Amino acid sequence: MNLLYIAFSSTTAYFLTKIFYKRSNYIYISAVIACLIGFFFYFIFYSQQSNDLMTSLHFYVTSMSIAFLFIASYEVFLLEWRVNKVKSGEVNDLMPISIEKNYQTTFKLAGLGIAFLSFALLSGFYITDIVTTEIQLKALYTLISWLIYFAILIGMKFFNLRTKYAVRGLVFTLIFILIAYLGNSFIFSTIA
Repeated sequence: MNLLYIAFSSTTAYFLTKIFYKRSNYIYISAVIACLIGFFFYFIFYSQQSNDLMTSLHFYVTSMSIAFLFIASYEVFLLEWRVNKVKSGEVNDLMPISIEKNYQTTFKLAGLGIAFLSFALLSGFYITDIVTTEIQLKALYTLISWLIYFAILIGMKFFNLRTKYAVRGLVFTLIFILIAYLGNSFIFSTIA
């Protein structure tokens, strides 16, 4: 559950930075601050629990993958909202950067999210000594979410995937990640 606290604190730091920093590079600055806040909260929750570097790295990148999945989902949803506003003729009161630039930076955020998710998946396989049913289900749901996330990125980069499909795909990715980290623990705690 502490992973979600770290992800929530990073996501909150991202949104607060986005609110108070109103420049065209707000996404980059907000992403860096989200990573730093996540790193800070990681040491608050896990500094005494793990002495192994790989286990520590796994917990941090897992929480950052959840945080950046939330952030990328929000940014793609916001992008879809802006596109719909422009199509309906409401062009005043939009964000300070263009839709094309926002699409490119959102793609970079999604790439950062899949990098964190890839590291979480690889480090999870590395630190797992005993393969149990719980670990297998967690790995399966994480792998499904990674595949959906990767397909969205490929679709956005090479096939000009429409943002409404990217939003739906990111929602499914988020659901699978939450099932992997929350639902899996809940299921096995109620069975045992």
